[in-house]
Amino acid sequence: MSLNRGTVNALGVLGFRKVPFIPAHFSKLSIDHRIDIKAIEHWIEYNLNSRYSIKMNYKLDHARKIIEVTEIGLEDPKELTMLSLGCQHLHKKKEF
Repeated sequence: MSLNRGTVNALGVLGFRKVPFIPAHFSKLSIDHRIDIKAIEHWIEYNLNSRYSIKMNYKLDHARKIIEVTEIGLEDPKELTMLSLGCQHLHKKKEF
């Protein structure tokens, strides 16, 4: 259970919840605009249960230009849906 339900995640206590890379079996979400990674990480820690990873990567856009994207990988595909629908930080563009 997540912290918002009043229980502590054992993976989080042991420091194994955040993975330093995105394994192949994780479900991924790519975001092409700048976001507040710390706010998203806090939202994931508070609302979700599975292991996760947040990485910066480069991809080609529709015009075949190289762009920087933020990739978020979650072990549970259901939680990726919860993140994409429920996290308000994904839908705000950060100005630099």
